[in-house]
Amino acid sequence: MSASRALLILAAASGLAACAITPEQQARREAAQQHYRQQLQTALAAQCDPATAELMRRQFALAELPQAELSKEQQALRLEYIDKINDPMFQACYKMAWQNHISQQRLQQIRRYYDDWDDYFYPFRRHPYWRYW
Repeated sequence: MSASRALLILAAASGLAACAITPEQQARREAAQQHYRQQLQTALAAQCDPATAELMRRQFALAELPQAELSKEQQALRLEYIDKINDPMFQACYKMAWQNHISQQRLQQIRRYYDDWDDYFYPFRRHPYWRYW
């Protein structure tokens, strides 16, 4: 009894260890997620103002560099970025773009859910003995 129990515990532990992700894999996933979020933010900003989207891309590129002293050009870029982002017209357009993106995602989710029920197999519309002849 105890040998089978020990074997079961050993099998469960090895199964969990095999499914665990390594820190390198987790770091790659987080970097990919951050890159996706940045690309989404710049794409939504490009709908409102392409110049601001380009500033966002440059700002994200600067953020990936090691933190050293900011040059005068980088400081000017950062100030211009802050001015563009804080513009009320840009913020309103960006908010609408985010709401549109979220609505599109929900609509796609609903479509995927209801695509399982096509017209022929939808319950109570046809009797189960009806077939194509």
